[in-house]
This record gives sequence, C-alpha cells and structure tokens, in this order.
Amino acid sequence: MSNNQSENRTDGDNERDEEKEEDVSGEDEEEEAEDEPRLKYQRMGGSVPALLSGKSASCIEVAERMIALGTRAGSVHILDFLGNQVKEFLAHGATVNDLCFDIEGEYIASCSDDGSVAINSLYTDAKLKFDYHRPMKAIALDPYYARNSSKRFVVGGLAGHMYYNIKKWIGYRDQVLQSGEGPIHAVKWRTSLVAWANDGGVNVYDTSNDQRITYIERPRGSLRPTLLFPHLVWQDDSLLVIGWGTSVKIALIKSNQNSSTNKTYKHIQMSHMDQVDIVASFQTSYYISGIAPFGENLVVLAYIPEEDGEKEIASSISSHQGNARRPEVHVVTWSNDELSTDALPVHGFEHYKAKDYLLAHAAFTGNSYTGGQWAAGDEPFYYIVSPKDVIIAKPRDAEDHISWLLQHGWHGKALEAVEAGKGSIQLLDKVGSKYLDHLIGRRNYAKAASLCPKLLQGSASAWERWVFHFAHLQQLSLLVPYMPTENPRLRNTAYEVALVALVTNPSFHKELLSTVKAWPPLIYSAVPVISAIEPHLNTSYMTDALKEALAEIYVINAQYEEAFSLYADLLKPDLFEFIEKHNLHDSIREKVVQLMKIDSKRAVTLLIQHMEMISPNEVVSQLLATEDDSRYFLYQYLHSLFEDDPHAGRDFHDMQVELYADHDPKVLLRFLRNCQHYKLMKAYEICVSRGLLREQVYILKRMGNSKQALVVIINELGDIEQAIEFVSMQHDDELWVELIRQCIQNPEMVGVLLEHTDGNLDPLYIVNIIPNGLEIPRLRDRLIKIIKDYRTETSLRRGCNNILKGDIINLLIKYYEDARRAIYMSNEEDEVRSTRDDDTASNLMERSRNMKTMDIKSKTRAGGRCCVCFDPFSIQNVSIIAFYCCHAYHRTCLLDSANTVDEKKTPAPTSHEDAWYYEYEKSDPDNVDDNNINTLGSPQMRCILCTTATSTSH
Repeated sequence: MSNNQSENRTDGDNERDEEKEEDVSGEDEEEEAEDEPRLKYQRMGGSVPALLSGKSASCIEVAERMIALGTRAGSVHILDFLGNQVKEFLAHGATVNDLCFDIEGEYIASCSDDGSVAINSLYTDAKLKFDYHRPMKAIALDPYYARNSSKRFVVGGLAGHMYYNIKKWIGYRDQVLQSGEGPIHAVKWRTSLVAWANDGGVNVYDTSNDQRITYIERPRGSLRPTLLFPHLVWQDDSLLVIGWGTSVKIALIKSNQNSSTNKTYKHIQMSHMDQVDIVASFQTSYYISGIAPFGENLVVLAYIPEEDGEKEIASSISSHQGNARRPEVHVVTWSNDELSTDALPVHGFEHYKAKDYLLAHAAFTGNSYTGGQWAAGDEPFYYIVSPKDVIIAKPRDAEDHISWLLQHGWHGKALEAVEAGKGSIQLLDKVGSKYLDHLIGRRNYAKAASLCPKLLQGSASAWERWVFHFAHLQQLSLLVPYMPTENPRLRNTAYEVALVALVTNPSFHKELLSTVKAWPPLIYSAVPVISAIEPHLNTSYMTDALKEALAEIYVINAQYEEAFSLYADLLKPDLFEFIEKHNLHDSIREKVVQLMKIDSKRAVTLLIQHMEMISPNEVVSQLLATEDDSRYFLYQYLHSLFEDDPHAGRDFHDMQVELYADHDPKVLLRFLRNCQHYKLMKAYEICVSRGLLREQVYILKRMGNSKQALVVIINELGDIEQAIEFVSMQHDDELWVELIRQCIQNPEMVGVLLEHTDGNLDPLYIVNIIPNGLEIPRLRDRLIKIIKDYRTETSLRRGCNNILKGDIINLLIKYYEDARRAIYMSNEEDEVRSTRDDDTASNLMERSRNMKTMDIKSKTRAGGRCCVCFDPFSIQNVSIIAFYCCHAYHRTCLLDSANTVDEKKTPAPTSHEDAWYYEYEKSDPDNVDDNNINTLGSPQMRCILCTTATSTSH
C-alpha cells in the first residue's frame, strides 16, 4: 500500500496548492498512483467562523441531532450540523475540557478547569451545577440519563479521583470509584460500562454490579498524559478502542453485556486481564490526537512529530515557533495497513501541538457498514477541531469517487462508475464533458463518438454542441451513426450539417445512404443536402451510394421524376413498383435500356402498354444504341409487340427474322407464316446461314420455287412424308414427277411413295418406272395394301354415287311438286264478309291454314302488279293467286287467260271445271298425294308465263 499523502481540499481554504494534472500515455497502463482518499472534507460554516474568530475551541461532542462546542472562555455552544448556533450556555469561568450528551440528546454535561460541572437541559430551563474545586478534565453522562431517576454521571480531573455521582432521595451523592493513580484524562460510558484513563492506564467499571472488571496498562514508552492525552472510543457495546501516544489497542470486554463483535480481529491474550481480550494492537509513526471507528477500520487523527525523534522535547517546544506540520487523517485497518492519508490545511497549524487537536464522531450502529459501503443516510461524520477551526470529514460517496477519478485522468473508470448508477445526472454531464475533451485531446475521435450516447444521453443542447464541435474538427462522420433522432430530437440544422459532412468524402457515401434511410425525413430539410450533392452529378466523385442517397432525398422532397432517373441508372429492382406508385409512365422514355436490364419481361409489358408515350421506333433505337444484351432485349420486345399487334412493329420484321433465328428458332416458322412484312430473300439468306431447313422450305414455297423447296425437304430434311404432303398441297403434276424423280433411287422413299398413292399417284406408274433390281423393303405388303385400298375406294365411290343419284331424284320431284302449286291470297273485304258468316268463316279459316295461304292487305306498301293486266294489286279489290315461280295474278285475270287458252284447245269449260277449281281451291295441297294429283280429272291451274307447272293431267 502506498504511503503517499494527498492534501484534500476544503471549502474556503485559501492556502491549498494548485495541482496540475499530468498527461499520461494511457489510462490502462500500470502506474503507481496516489491512493484515493476515503474521506472528504469541508470546513464547518454557519456561526462557527465568527464564533472562533474571538474564541478558541477546546472540546467538541456530537449527538444524533446536534453538536456541542466548548471554548476556552468557558462557554458551551449548541450547533446544528451546518454550524448554526442554536443555544449558548455560559456555564464556566475557565476552559471547558469535556462535553457529553445523553443518548436521547436531551442533556449536555460539561466540565471545566474551574472545577465546576454543569448539566443543562436542551429543551427546558433545568440545569445542575456541581463544584469539585479542582480542574475537571473528563465527564460522562449515563447514556439513559434522561430516563433514569438516578441521574448518574462520572467525572474526574487533576485531583486523581473518579467520581460516580448518583441522585438519591436525600440528594446527589458522589462515590469515588478510583483515586491515587494520577489525574483522570478521559472517560467514556457505554451501556453499563464506564472506561476511564489515568496516568497508569485504562480502567473499566461495570455499573450494573458496581465493580471494576478490568484494567489495561498504559503503553510503555508513551508520552506523559499531560503532554499527549489518551483517547477512548466505544466502537460497540463490547469493543473499546484506545489510542495513546503512538499505540493503538482494541479491547474486547467480556461481560454479560457482550454482544456480537467484529469477526476480523485476532485474539491477543494479556496477563492480568481475566475479563478482557486485546484483539488488535499496533504502533504508529505519529502521535495520536484522536481516534474513531470507520466501519471495520479506524480513523486516526495524526500529529507528525519532529524528525529528530526527541518526542518529549518536541512536544514541549513552544507553539510560537511556528514549525509544526499539518495534521493528518489516516484510515487504517486493525493491523495498521494504510488505506488513505490526508493532510489537513488547518488554520494556524504551524503553531499547534498534538493536544490542541480533537477528533469526534457521530455514533453509528454496527449494521451501518457492510461490504465496504455505508447504508444510505448512515454515513458517519467526523469533526476535526483545532483552536480556530472545525473541519467536517465524511466518507466519500460514489460521486466523490468519480470526481477523484476525473481529477487523476482516469476517465474510463469514472465512466464505468457512472454507468453503474453511482452518479447523478449532473455528474454524468461533467464526466461526459471531461472524458470527451480528454479523448479529443488525444485525437481518439472514434471512441469519443461512440461514447456520446452514454455521456450525453437526453441533453439536446449537449448533443448539438458536440455535433458542431465534431464538424469543426472535420470528424462529424464518426458521430453521425450515434446521433439521436428522438429523445432528444435536435434542431434541423444539426442533422443537415451531419448529412452534408458525409457528402464531402466518397468513403462516407455508404454511411450517408444508410443514414438517409434510417433517419425520419421530418427531422431535417432535404434542400440543403440536395444542394450539396447535385454539383457532383456526372462527375467521377459521384459514387453509386451517393447517387442512391440523392434519390432517397429526392423522394423525401417529392421529386419523384429525378429520383426515378437515378434509380434507373442504379438498376434498382423495385423500380417498377416505384413507377406505378408515383405514376411515372411519362418518365420511362429515356430509360428503356435500364428497365430492360432490371426486368426485361416487366419492362416489355410496360413499354407495350404505353406505346402512345414511347413508340416502337424509340424503343428499338435505344436498344440498338447499347451493346450489352441489346439483341436479346430487342428479340423480347419485338416478339411481345408482334404477339400484341402484328402490324405495330412491321418496320422491324426483317430484323425480327434474324432475332428469332438467333434466340428462338422454334418460333421463327410461326412468325414467317403469320407475318407479311419481311423480305423473303433476306429471310431466306438468314435461314440458309443458320441451317433452318423447314423455314427455308416455307420461304421457297412463298417465293414460288416449289421444286427447290421439295429438294430441301427430300435431300436436307429427308422427310418423304412431308414431301408428299407438300406436293399434295401444291396441286402441281410436275411436282409429283419431280418428287418421283428425286425418290426413285431411294428404296425406302419409293416404299413410302407406294404407301401414299391414294388419290394422288398412280401406283402402276411408279411400279413401271422402278429400276430393275431395286430392292424395296416390304414391297409385297405395300402392293397388297395398294390393291386393297383401291378396291375399298372403288366400292365406296359406287355406293356414294348411288346415294347421290337417289337424293337428286327425290329432291327434283319435291321441287317439281312445290313449284307447280299456287297460293291463294284473299283481300281485306273478303275477310270482313267471311267473318259475318260464322260457319263460312270458320271453314274458310281452317282451309286457309291448311293451304298455307297468306293474307295480303289491299292497301299495302308493296308495288306488286298482276302479270296479265299489270295493274297494282292494291287498286282492285280482287283476290290474288301467286305461284312459287314468283308470278302473281288477279284471280279473274288468271281464269280469263286460262279459259282463253283452253278454248283454243278444247271445248268450253263445263260446270264440272268450275267445280274443279273450287275443289282445288279448297283442297289442302300438302295432303294431295302424288298418285292422286288428277283425281278430279280436271286440268290444274298453272302460271301462264312459265312452265313451272305441268300441263293438265290426263
């Protein structure tokens, strides 16, 4: 453990030295450093400075709620913990040597060099005063003085008597507990145990059974008590801490009141001590001016003697020489291991001796200190008193620890302590600011940026300050990934400055892109960022990441067309969705190639759907202007265009032939058949160069070169069946001859020809021209088949001819019968007259339906005329007779004409002929049997202008 001393700073100390922080090479290096203090100090304020400006402090006592300060003027001042005076007791006429509170803090007892003892109530006017006529140096009240009616206290002084004062029914009586062993220098009362120190040593008296239970001798070689007072402190109900000269002893009192004790001590058996164990003992290199427990350790107020070692001489030197050293506070273990050492800048320390200093502390319970930490609110306070000064010491808390780490440049450890939740927000700001300054001073910008979220947290002003500081250092790119976008949200300017900073260096462009995508668009304005990027367009400085970032910002600023142009150049896969989302179909005109490269199928569909915006000529010209995959893209576009509209791309059908030949030959033949806008010769050359035989056949056929097409089929394709089919479709006998000539030397082809002679070839002709000796596979079977097929065909033709003849005769007869029948048509007046006679009307209607007559109104729009008189039928109110030959007559005209013709040939008609007409007129033509046409033996009515009806039956 290092023994280096540190001078802690106290409030109002004008004498403190300014320390310069050394710049170390790194926080993680192992170096010797001064120990961190365990206590922090401040000078008591309030009424104390004014009080001690005219008086000198002589003693101090601390209770749970207040402090009592005695002076050399004989006054006792009651103070609060801030140093403000609450009460003052003018109890004595000389120096107050000792003070003591009861455990309730209701009474204060004091003793003085004037031999008096005063006990004053703090809350009433009750007071007691006792006079022992000799200087009293130590006093202790019964801890339960306020409760007990006996009102006990013990007091001792230079007379060497230890008085035990008890109130009895006849008054207060003193009992001498000890005398003749020298002056009483200190006394402390805990529960029923009273410990006091005289020139010989320390006595312990048990008031519960009124007997002294132990005696501990004064350390050998120690200074006389008149030069250096002994100090007694009860750590708990059974542990007594003794500091005397340069010796420290911790005694464990074994009595019925023993309670649990500290487990870290070791037992040291001492002779003549039947009821006490010295559990710890050590020597110091300094004089002990005060001692107090500090958890499991000790706090010692040390007075540093002169280096010549003559202690007694040094202690007797006049204080006016001004050569004394500063008092020190040591925190040590029970084995005297130094934990910390602090030198105190006490006012006038050069003139003080060891006995001019006092150390008092507020009592604490044994459970207040566990695991090296004090319970919240239970930290003990220590009061270091000199004649003109009162300094308060208390354990350093987490914030003090962090501040100390910062003072010594251990910013990392300070941050760890803050992150552990040991510091306030204000301290965190302090740690953050100093740590960042430290890192930036060492140019460790990356680490400084990474720590900003921890150090700055929710302070918007702090964030903005560091954003602009990093920007000034040209290191803002390191801070951008850590900048908050909410809780806190910074001003728009901070975000804009950050984004512009990322534009300045191509190595930051990817980070710019990720930042633009991650940050909400509402936290900054897009215009400054766009203005910073646009000058770099079309320059080598423009990277893909910067281009995409600009496109994202265009979208934020609703500049969708500009964003589309950049996305197209970047070949973004979701470009088509972007077009549909923002209706950017007008913008695709200049980005055909990019769209095809992204997704040719979707691009082709889009281009065809919007031909009114971008014509096929524009699409083809753009695709031809590029080199990569342009022909395949052309093929895809023109193919889909042809499928949608065969005539839309007719200017490019010649090109399309070659594209099909290169990329999809299977589709070429269908294209050749369905298209009429390509040049046959050019298409033929393309097919020949690529060996597309079937396509050659089709083109030769269209060119009228059927023989050459047949040669290709036979010699190149070797498909005789296709050759036969081809020739059959041409209906050209010369082609048959050519086919036979091409195949006659090939036995297999000859055999196939023999199998396909039905209706096309004369098998006898083929057989006759077959060269002698040519072996034709399966010739016998094929000849048999030819014969069988011929017989079958002949039989079928004969049967078909018979059926055809019969159908012709039947249809001719039916046509003849239909054509010779007339149609009776009555006028409107005849119909009216017929309706008047119910019987006649019903008969006429029935016959009319049976004869399929038609009623023609006399006043019709038709312009029909009688074929005899040529008068329109609408003029005369006469019945009309129409024939199936489409000639029509007035009934009277037709009868007169028929009679005239008959008179020339035969005698005048008889009444029998009139009856014939009536019968015929009333008969149903459909029911007239062919064999009974002339049943009545009368001549039939017939059209006199044509011969559709036969003559009169005989």
